Amino acid sequence: MHTLSCIKCRASYQSEDPDPYYCSPCNEQRKAVAAQVEATIGNRPSKKKVMSGLQEYEAAPKVRGFMVVKL
Repeated sequence: MHTLSCIKCRASYQSEDPDPYYCSPCNEQRKAVAAQVEATIGNRPSKKKVMSGLQEYEAAPKVRGFMVVKL
């Protein structure tokens, strides 16, 4: 076991990992904030991809090699 200090609040804690990280209370707080952000942002619809002119041309239906254009 290694005695380490938390990278956020500098409280000491013990861990088998030799690298310092968050202590248990700070880690729980970090997870709560992440869950709150995911609940807020996770339900938003994703943005529609922006296509370049070449991508639009390649994705368009073609007849005899030419794009079908409806006016």
